[in-house]
Amino acid sequence: MATDVAPGYDHITAAIGGALAGAAGADFLYYVTPAEHLGLPTEEDVKEGVIAARIAAHAADLARGNKRAWEEDRQMAQARVARNIEGQRVDTIQ
Repeated sequence: MATDVAPGYDHITAAIGGALAGAAGADFLYYVTPAEHLGLPTEEDVKEGVIAARIAAHAADLARGNKRAWEEDRQMAQARVARNIEGQRVDTIQ
């Protein structure tokens, strides 16, 4: 985690730390839920934690020059420029 002063947002701080660790060479990232240290996670908490970790992994892949990650971002940028809403939905992390 990048910081421990954001209860309820630990999935975000973990994603920031994960992106930094991945960019520095870490090969494995974990997910943290918003409920971390506050209670038991719900299914929605787990979903949010996994999505945040996937975004972090993608950011790390970009930082490491992963061609597939760069191509995904290029396709999203083209869909946004063209205002292609459906194309943007296809290229999102879910």
